Amino acid sequence: MKNSIDRNSIRQSIGEVFLEAANALETGVVGRKIRVGLTILGSEHGPAELIAGAELAQSGSADFEVVIIGSGVETTLEAVEAADEKDAHIKMDQLLEEGDIDAAVTMHYNFPIGVSTVGRVVTPARGKKMFIATTTGTSATGRVEAMLRNAIFGIATAKACGIPEPTVGILNIDGARQVERCLKELSEQGYPIHFAESRRNDAGVLMRGNGPAAGSA
Repeated sequence: MKNSIDRNSIRQSIGEVFLEAANALETGVVGRKIRVGLTILGSEHGPAELIAGAELAQSGSADFEVVIIGSGVETTLEAVEAADEKDAHIKMDQLLEEGDIDAAVTMHYNFPIGVSTVGRVVTPARGKKMFIATTTGTSATGRVEAMLRNAIFGIATAKACGIPEPTVGILNIDGARQVERCLKELSEQGYPIHFAESRRNDAGVLMRGNGPAAGSA
């Protein structure tokens, strides 16, 4: 039995190597592609818009492939059937647990504490691109800790999107001054943080009123 299992494992490994080699010859990309699941049910924009975005993203990169999770649309992308939004989340979790996909993009998902998302928006006042950290989920149960985590998440996301020195503004809510002190101490200890200046002369790094709308950060 053990020898049979070993032989099967060897055959599977050899098959995967040949598959990667064939893919490299076809696409010019060496190594395994990152597989990203995308649930398409429940969006205010409708499944067709998500499909169009997924197809556009995949056509522009040979590093990953999108796996659609949902129903009711036609696509050339790989798809996993799901009857509704709840079923799509169940299928997504299964695919992640089984290792069939490496990451997932979804909506209206009940994130566990410690998981949150960073949103990229265009400000209404000046049409400036800005990251909001965070938009959904909860980084931590305490507000100050959550805001500190969010600031780091936002910096990391901006850098990953090609902005080498993103500026950080802090929304003027309870705990903002404590967050400001902690971030400045972190910067002094060797983690470089570039702080934004509010459009209000008396606000400094704290954002309120027209600051966020204008994208002062």
